[in-house]
Amino acid sequence: MHMLTRQRKELLLARLHQDGQIVAKSLSEELGLSEDTIRRDLRELASEGLLQRVHGGALPASPAMGNFAQRQQISSDAKPAIARAAAAMIEPGQVVFIDGGTTAVQLARALP
Repeated sequence: MHMLTRQRKELLLARLHQDGQIVAKSLSEELGLSEDTIRRDLRELASEGLLQRVHGGALPASPAMGNFAQRQQISSDAKPAIARAAAAMIEPGQVVFIDGGTTAVQLARALP
């Protein structure tokens, strides 16, 4: 089956949407393409942020893969509530480590 790169990528994205995952080995056998070709297309689609590469295939892109500003928009109503609940669990004098995540920023703001 001879396909242009664009057609292959569109097919990969359609299959990902339909099945929720791509397994490179089975798709390469089904389409009569090399696994290297499928993997290359998956790498390129991942670099465009259209999917998430995993060992042996791909999964849908996670919204958490966006930059900080984009991630701040995800569940933006829940983050301050989560932060307030977490801050209430921290006792005076305790030491906590906080990462650089968007919910963690809300936690830092909720601390006295």
